Amino acid sequence: MRVILQIFSGPAAGKVIEVKPGSFVRIGRTERADISFPADAHMSGVHFAVEYDGKVCRLRDYKSTNGTRVNGERVEAAVLQDGDRITAGQSAFLVRIEAGDKVSTDPVAAGHAALAETRETRLLSLFRDHFQPLYALLDAAREPSVLKVLVESGEDLLSLFAGPEGARLAHFAPYLVALRRDSVLLEKLVYEGWGKSWGVFLTCDLPVEELRGHLRQFLKVRLPGHREVYFRYYDPRVLRLFLPTCYPDEINRFFGPIRYMLMEDEKAQNLLRFSNSGQGVGLKSFPLG
Repeated sequence: MRVILQIFSGPAAGKVIEVKPGSFVRIGRTERADISFPADAHMSGVHFAVEYDGKVCRLRDYKSTNGTRVNGERVEAAVLQDGDRITAGQSAFLVRIEAGDKVSTDPVAAGHAALAETRETRLLSLFRDHFQPLYALLDAAREPSVLKVLVESGEDLLSLFAGPEGARLAHFAPYLVALRRDSVLLEKLVYEGWGKSWGVFLTCDLPVEELRGHLRQFLKVRLPGHREVYFRYYDPRVLRLFLPTCYPDEINRFFGPIRYMLMEDEKAQNLLRFSNSGQGVGLKSFPLG
């Protein structure tokens, strides 16, 4: 048997790597790797290795900054099977393990894998390379896993709720968090939260405390009869419908220092970028397929 890694996404898409029996191949960005991808800025110097002893094919992560994923799950080590997908940096690989002298490099098989993986790799690339500084505003009331992911990330979280009310509603609050380019939390939000209406993303040059102060202004709205209710504008299902209804002066106030508001569309196949055009809201859609 032979092992082939087909690269179907990233700067080196179309390239094929063979791992021969009794050998291992180190893959990374620099010449310290056996196979290098200098154009992939998010890959570590030596990112991961694939070893094949003639019977079992194994992957090992080399403590890479952005991690290695197999079928969407971040791993330190894994046994690879035919059809598995490996993601490292901006690059995605399809594993082909077949008996005999020939290994199928059928572009249709690679195409199916690409459909499954491209959305996440494309979205990460957009967030890292085109939308910085990046913040996430996430809704802990959406489902319990949102707060769990936030707490386990170890990042500094700021609730938009304050005082005794904030303490009482801690499990249901909106949380603001800064996302570095190499943030593990950013990966989790893309791979685990995209398409589930966990929250929205923002680009803004203000420090996080000042951005929080701006966002807190819009937590409540007054209904007829002077009754105040919470306005969960950080739910993308609400925000993508609300923004197009606003007048220019409302958009000016709502956006304030925020450059872009970013969120999924209804089917999570596009990244929607809302901005203040000066004459109301501007909208651009980025396909992820």
